[in-house]
Amino acid sequence: MNKRILIASPINQKPDILRYFLESLNLLDKTQLLVDFLFVDDNEEEEPRKLLEDFQRSQPVTLWRNPSESAYRRDENTHYWTHGLTEKVGRMKDAIIEYALKESYEALFLVDSDLLLHPNTLQRLLGEKKEIISNIFWTRWQPGTAPLPQVWMMDEYLFYQKTDRGHDDEEATRKTSLFLEQMRTPGVYEVGGLGACTLISRDAMEQGVRFHRLPNLSFWGEDRHFSIRSAALGIPLHVDTRYPAYHIYRETDLEGAAAFMKSVQGSRGAKPITISLCMIVRDEEEALPQCLVSAQGIADEIIIVDTGSTDRTKEAAGAFTDLIYDYEWNDDFAAARNFAFSKATKDYILWLDADDKFREEDRLAFISLKAKLLPEVDSVMMYYNLVLDEKGLPTSRLKRNRLVKRTQQYRWIGAVHEYLEVSGHIEQSEIAVTHAKNKAHTDRNLRIYRSREKQGEAFPPRDLYYYANELRDHAKPEEAVIMYERFLDTRAGWIEDQIAACRNLADCYTQLQQRDKSLGALYRSMTLDLPRAEVCCDLGAIFMGEDRFHQAIYWFEAAAGLGDPPKSGALVDQASWTWLPYLQLCVCYDRLGQIQKAHECNERALALCPDHPSMLFNRKYFQERLKDTGRPEE
Repeated sequence: MNKRILIASPINQKPDILRYFLESLNLLDKTQLLVDFLFVDDNEEEEPRKLLEDFQRSQPVTLWRNPSESAYRRDENTHYWTHGLTEKVGRMKDAIIEYALKESYEALFLVDSDLLLHPNTLQRLLGEKKEIISNIFWTRWQPGTAPLPQVWMMDEYLFYQKTDRGHDDEEATRKTSLFLEQMRTPGVYEVGGLGACTLISRDAMEQGVRFHRLPNLSFWGEDRHFSIRSAALGIPLHVDTRYPAYHIYRETDLEGAAAFMKSVQGSRGAKPITISLCMIVRDEEEALPQCLVSAQGIADEIIIVDTGSTDRTKEAAGAFTDLIYDYEWNDDFAAARNFAFSKATKDYILWLDADDKFREEDRLAFISLKAKLLPEVDSVMMYYNLVLDEKGLPTSRLKRNRLVKRTQQYRWIGAVHEYLEVSGHIEQSEIAVTHAKNKAHTDRNLRIYRSREKQGEAFPPRDLYYYANELRDHAKPEEAVIMYERFLDTRAGWIEDQIAACRNLADCYTQLQQRDKSLGALYRSMTLDLPRAEVCCDLGAIFMGEDRFHQAIYWFEAAAGLGDPPKSGALVDQASWTWLPYLQLCVCYDRLGQIQKAHECNERALALCPDHPSMLFNRKYFQERLKDTGRPEE
């Protein structure tokens, strides 16, 4: 039998905000539910009333007219509440509870009329089977301040539990930070106070939860008195943080409202995938919380495999999940990651390292993807931003199979520089994970390769390549040359690895002052596939360094004419495929005395990278040079 649910709200709202609210309610997934609406019309203007009447024509809505006793004021700074207003709202909400009981609804969902809900919100809250549960949202209560949730732990709005011994300021700040980090982490948590977006079971209503003011308490706001009554009745309060609602607290928030609604369009009635976040970590007490906070709203379970931490990594992980496992380290990354994957129980598996994070725009895009991903997709490839410029734009990135279907049982391969062996239906995404490494590189990987070599292990081509990279990165060019040559002689492995090996081999020969062999390694890459812009720029740089500008120009022009990089998932140096060839052409033409051409190339480079200081300096330089020669500026 379908559950009868009442969605209700006292409404005194501006028309533009109310339109979004009603649209959000219309998009809610009501599958196998009998949903009615009750609105207390407290509006002072006619237009909001007409919007409610229009909504009533398409939905089962009961409208109560409530003559406005006093004006409700709000502006771009804040909302101006008085005791009279809060007590009036409390009376309206209590009247709604009495109506829900009289009409035998199984649950009441009270939602403020300036909130926008994800389509799956109602189903999610009902599925938790809690007596009282709120859906989280975040608000900048004052302009320019950090957003805070509408839930708290104690008193009027305290984010931690006080103890008899009290807390100093440092301890209070730490506990507040931990609470806020937890609230940004997807899950369901017990809290001390809540409001504004709350599902109340019939049982809780029958026990006596109400909103009117308790006469012996001076706390401000009907939600505080509701929360205290609940605690006194022994009814726990919970919050669901998985699909944060969007709060239109100010009219300037309307732009964000449009983006939120666009992100959830098409999610109505759809069952979103569930995701297990699987991570292997060691001594990451500082980085891990930042990573997990950035993934809030994405993961339905978080699995942390600790490979031998000596710091407080496991304590840091414990603030986000109970699924923490110890793993005895055996110099095998693939084995550790496969162990983590084996603990997953959700539809898809997301993997991250502790020094990875999602930027906010990528987090929101991921949440949207989660709601819409088709079940036939086996893997989603996402960008991995390795280096960002001062404006936060990626200058070096590649693609990884980042989200994979659990039932496909994909396996990690390789003790070092492991990779996930994936096949099937693979979807390409513009979402990016950003690498934010905060620790120095170690020789751990090199030591593992040395140990395996000493044991007589025969390396497959891929390991030859990565062993060579480790040797090069640790300033051992002679040994790296041997390993790169061995790898390339196999004529096996990913074509992008072979091309990268040619570039790295050329770099090693340059370090060893073997110029001809360096050129030969770069030319060798062109026997493998079409030229890459990075290789052309490397060749141009060699000739430019020898003052052979005509040859350098040939290669930089070749790089500039290649178009977009191949979409193979390989590491891409964005500069080589965009502005760098033009900047180098500018230098070459300037050295040849061709000032006009140099100026034109610099302008082409600036069009692709408008704030580059060298090119801005060049612009002034060429403008002066062109004035001196009497030639027109462009």
